Amino acid sequence: MSRSEAKKIFERPRSHFPKVLIHLLLKPAAALGLIFIAFVMTACSSLPEIKPPGPGLQPILLEWCQSIFPDAPHQFVHAIEARLPDDSRATAMGIVTLDPARGIIHCVIMTIEGFVLFDARYQQAVTVNRAVYPFDSPEFAESMMADIRLVFFPPGKALVTTGVLDKGFPGCRWQTADGLAVDVLLNQRLGWVIRQYDTSDHISRQVRAYALNPEGIPEKIELSHYKFPSYTLKMTLLQVERLPQGDGRLN
Repeated sequence: MSRSEAKKIFERPRSHFPKVLIHLLLKPAAALGLIFIAFVMTACSSLPEIKPPGPGLQPILLEWCQSIFPDAPHQFVHAIEARLPDDSRATAMGIVTLDPARGIIHCVIMTIEGFVLFDARYQQAVTVNRAVYPFDSPEFAESMMADIRLVFFPPGKALVTTGVLDKGFPGCRWQTADGLAVDVLLNQRLGWVIRQYDTSDHISRQVRAYALNPEGIPEKIELSHYKFPSYTLKMTLLQVERLPQGDGRLN
């Protein structure tokens, strides 16, 4: 991707997430009938218990949990600050183009000057178009696509339960095709947390999304990978566009 192409992305108009997300986030107490306590973003040592929600709240919670994910093709541009395993810092720009219905992801990571470091596409399998060191390993490509799926795609079709977790905030629990548990935790401060657990029920990845804009889109996302090699990505939204079906950027 050239510098001129990257510049065009910043000039495209913004988009909107589903209206149900905005309605429920702006009025969580009225929609859910729950009182939230302070939202504490700490990694649990084991899979927390989920208590059943009040009568009639389960479908509302499920709709809320599903509404945090894009429901149509989108392109997102983020400024990224990465904390690497050796505690060093790096900055880059990330462009993610996705189609949830078809499970398509196109990811480009470039320097601020427009030099492409990593370019790959995912649809059931990863195809790497370009990768320079240290982004050229197959493990990096697989891990990057797993991170993007966790942030933007629903965890899976196997919903386990909805309810209230141990710290008093509502959420949903899914089981992935690999048998891993994924929790979506909701918060009245206009944000959410996604936690993926390993086979020992310890957190392996966590996503924090907050600072939602009036369209219901998080302007800040923090993704933490707790297993070796550990890292944290702090993403600041620069541009988002809802794409029409059949857009050439998804091919």
